[in-house]
Amino acid sequence: MMTFTHWQQHLPANHAIYALIDPLADNQPLHYWFRHASDTQAWPLYGGTEFTDDILHGPGLLPLAQLADWQTWWQEQESTGQAQGVLIASPYPVEQLVRHWQSLLIAGLDGEEVLFRYYDPRVLAPMLTTYTETEICHFFGPTTSLLIWEQADWRAYSPYAKADLTEHTEPWWRMRPAHFVGQPGEKETCLTNIAQWLWQQAPELTTQQYEKFGDIRYALDVHYDELSKQAIPDLWLPSVLILYLFGFHDGWSGIQNVVALPPEAEQTDVMHKVIALIEKYQQSKMQEDDGQ
Repeated sequence: MMTFTHWQQHLPANHAIYALIDPLADNQPLHYWFRHASDTQAWPLYGGTEFTDDILHGPGLLPLAQLADWQTWWQEQESTGQAQGVLIASPYPVEQLVRHWQSLLIAGLDGEEVLFRYYDPRVLAPMLTTYTETEICHFFGPTTSLLIWEQADWRAYSPYAKADLTEHTEPWWRMRPAHFVGQPGEKETCLTNIAQWLWQQAPELTTQQYEKFGDIRYALDVHYDELSKQAIPDLWLPSVLILYLFGFHDGWSGIQNVVALPPEAEQTDVMHKVIALIEKYQQSKMQEDDGQ
C-alpha cells in the first residue's frame, strides 16, 4: 500500500509539495487550512480567469510547508478515509504551476469546451489510469510527481516533467471517450453534484447537517435507493433527496403543492426553492422556540 510518507520521502529535496484542493470537498480543506496554517498564502486557480467571480468555490494550490505538522494532517486524512485531495510536487516556481493547471480548467470534449474538474480525485483518478505515457507527461506539465487518493489508497505518478508546457493561449487539452472508462456511474455523479451544490449554495445549512451526519454525500446515499424506486421525475429527485437529508420524509407528496415552477424550470431552480423553504421553516421554528 502506498503511503503519503513513502511518497514524500522519495521526493528530491528541492521539491515543494502543494495540495491541489477542491474547496467544496466534504472534509472542507480550506476551513482546516485557515484555522491551522502559519501563513494563508494560496493560489486560487480561478483567479484571473473567466471564473474569477466564483473564485472562492474553485480549486487552489496550497503549499503544505505553510501548515505546521502537515504530515500528521495528511496521515489523519488517510486513517479517516477523507483524503479527498490531490498532492503535487515540483521544483519549478509556483507561478509556472498555476499557469499550467489553470490552462486545464477548460478542456475539449466532443467539439465543445467544458469545465474540467480534474481537482476532484473521483474524476481524475480513474482518468489517469487511461492516459498514455505521452498524455501523462503533457497533462502534468511542470509537475514532477502527483499523489492521488483512490478507493482508500494512494496512487502515485511521477513522469518526466515537461516544464515548457505551461503557456497556453486557448483550451488545449482534449478528452477522449477512452478517458472516461471507470468514471462514477449515474448514482455517484448525482450524489456528488448535490453535495457540492449544497456546500456552494447553502453552506450554513450544509454545515449543520455535516455536524450531525458527517459526509454529506454518504448521508444522501442512505436515501437514494429508496427514492429512486418511487418513479420521481429527474427534475425533482435532487430536491427530494435534499428534503430527506433535512428530515422531511414526506417531501415528494408535499413539495409539489408548494413549489410552483415555470415550464422551462431546471433541477437547480427546484433546489433553490426547496432550500428557501427549509430556511423559512427553520427560522419559524426558532421563533417559536424563543417565544416559549
